[in-house]
Amino acid sequence: MKKLTTSLAVGVVAIATVASGPLANAATTGTTITVHTGTTLATVPSAAIGVNDWQADEYMNTPGSDSLLAADGVRVRELNTGPWDDVYRWQTNSFDHDPITDGYGPATAQPWQTWASHAKRIGAQMMVHVNYGSTATDGPGGTDIGPQEAAAWVRQANIVDHDGIKYWAIGEEVWGNGYFSFMGDFEPDHHTDKGPTFYGQEVAKYAAAMKAVDPSIKIGVELTPFGSTLPGGLTLPPWNDPVLAAAGNAVDFVDVHSYNYGGDDAALLASTANIPSLMQLLRGEIAKHVQVVIGETNSNGIDPGTQGITTPDALFAPDDILTWLEQGASDVNWFDSRHGPFPDQAGSPDDPNGTGYATWGLLSDGPTACIPNTAGQQVCEPPLNTPYPGYYGYGMATRLATPGARLVSTTGAAAPIVTHAAIQRDGKLVVLVENEDPQSAHDVTIDYDGYRPQPFAPAFTYGPRGPGVTVTRSGNVHLAPYSMTELVLSRG
Repeated sequence: MKKLTTSLAVGVVAIATVASGPLANAATTGTTITVHTGTTLATVPSAAIGVNDWQADEYMNTPGSDSLLAADGVRVRELNTGPWDDVYRWQTNSFDHDPITDGYGPATAQPWQTWASHAKRIGAQMMVHVNYGSTATDGPGGTDIGPQEAAAWVRQANIVDHDGIKYWAIGEEVWGNGYFSFMGDFEPDHHTDKGPTFYGQEVAKYAAAMKAVDPSIKIGVELTPFGSTLPGGLTLPPWNDPVLAAAGNAVDFVDVHSYNYGGDDAALLASTANIPSLMQLLRGEIAKHVQVVIGETNSNGIDPGTQGITTPDALFAPDDILTWLEQGASDVNWFDSRHGPFPDQAGSPDDPNGTGYATWGLLSDGPTACIPNTAGQQVCEPPLNTPYPGYYGYGMATRLATPGARLVSTTGAAAPIVTHAAIQRDGKLVVLVENEDPQSAHDVTIDYDGYRPQPFAPAFTYGPRGPGVTVTRSGNVHLAPYSMTELVLSRG
């Protein structure tokens, strides 16, 4: 769920990326963890960690963007412009009119072919959302809107252009079409029937038409990220079960969006503990052969200002991504590569240096992307393609969870220490240790269970003191407040 906004704004004043957390002269405590190299939680698929691309990103073509994403380990690129996906006409690269999207975004977007060329440039697998919201009464096309229009897109992309787009989701957050009355409607859907059974039946029609063109593609459905009962006792009508029952064997994957909606930094960092129960809920609903794709995730799906450009987002990113993979997700896609600024209260707890803006993006839009903050001051993003803290946390996840790696269990860690580990295909052991304590430093001792600690193992460290990841060689793990270290070890 993303707040509607114009993706870009203009202005003149640039400010630096910030990182939060008091660090000086902090007390030190100790923790001992054990890495169980023989206990496999999951094996990392070949295309397991990706990023969403906002189709209206006018800086997609700027030099350096693709290389930065490639260097961060992006292996999937998902074309996702939120509600605009459900009124997107791929042949004309335009959007049908809808009161939800009209006036909030550009009349046109980057052509999807441009996006596909960037995905291919870094060797990334691709995922798109086909238009589910438009109907035969919307603009040109008549009865070709829907399954036939989607099938024509498959033909153009995979048969004519040889793009090899593998994942095709039918619609985007379709459950936001007004079916849940308490949410209102934030997703365009011009069908008279907005219920899950009708959507599932339509998915089956889309799948038949699209796979007749290219049988190798995978078809996805949009499922809710919550159960039938919300906190506070609010009971909801079912969505996931009726969709899956009506779509039947047409479904190859489910697209679920996972965010932590609100709360302070501690609540954000603690929220990853909910992932196992969320996955258990999903697995209870879907067939074993159906993949779970976490198509969107970030610190907050409505307002990125809570932690958007600060150290907590960097700490949250790898813990979130790796926990989903450990629980069996086939792909986790961060939202998003670049997005533009949102107003934030200057000097708020997540923004102590008073930048007064935030964003979902891994990379900045540059100093022409400006907005008035909540105090009425004009604030702007740093130089174009400046990585935000989430970029560095995302890179920690991709360095550990390489294709074919075995994610293995660890024990002994307790809040504020978080750990993840993997045995990679070349036999190397990678261990990530986070200190989510904003006040105290921690020394961590690691029992490698079959590996011998090397005195000069490569150690990748990120924390609020520096502008990026530092690389040292040390067998010790000393974690400053709000920092993380990743060790790469060989059998000794």
